[in-house]
Amino acid sequence: MFTTGNHPIPCKDRLRYVQGDRNKDFTGIKGNFDVVIDMCAYTGNHVQKALEELSLKKYVLMSTAAAYAKPKGLPLEESSPLGSWPVWGNYNIGKTEAEIVLQKSGKRHAILRPVYVLGARNHLERESFIYSSIRKHIPIVLPGNGNATVQFVFVQDVADAIVLLTETDAEGAFNCCGDESITLRGLVEEMAKIAGEAVRIIYNPAADGTNFIDNEFPFANENLVCSNEKLKTLGWKPTPLREWLRRDYKNYYRNHPR
Repeated sequence: MFTTGNHPIPCKDRLRYVQGDRNKDFTGIKGNFDVVIDMCAYTGNHVQKALEELSLKKYVLMSTAAAYAKPKGLPLEESSPLGSWPVWGNYNIGKTEAEIVLQKSGKRHAILRPVYVLGARNHLERESFIYSSIRKHIPIVLPGNGNATVQFVFVQDVADAIVLLTETDAEGAFNCCGDESITLRGLVEEMAKIAGEAVRIIYNPAADGTNFIDNEFPFANENLVCSNEKLKTLGWKPTPLREWLRRDYKNYYRNHPR
């Protein structure tokens, strides 16, 4: 494992750990690797540097569904074109570049494109923001009309997908998303039901689309629906959305207020 060391590593004593900064070099990483799993490549240069400095047989890249070009229709499939999707800003640009560099490298690779990731201890204020607002009876402000249809995937399911791409001969790009889709309003109402609280929802038409205000609500009013059929052919199975939301609330978010 190679990280900056800025966050604790619970399993540090059970693996070989190297601390460093990928923006400088990969000093300290020696050996030939069957697979390198890159969880934090945000630019094409990140991938290029790893390809040049590491000895590896297969490269597994954590990308994102936000690397796709803004679609005219849904669901997005792995064959859908990559490119500009303005609502995601520089994140879209960098992840698209990272994928293109890897695809052109000639190196064996697999790319995972998850939608919004949820789970206990989420470092992004997604579930914690919504549950906190609900429990404190603070109105939740949805961007635009709040009717965007989106998908989610849970962190354990993402981890399972990475293991599959690592331990099999699978190559190419794979979407990673749940079977269900839900509107932003529907998500908030479902989470309020789980928390056993009433919720007041208001709307901010000025925050629609690219005018999204991420400290007002954690998800943009932008449709994001993908096909997960390709990943399922490897034996992957996503957890139902409502089941995991209930489980995470009971086991974590209920006892960890924001």
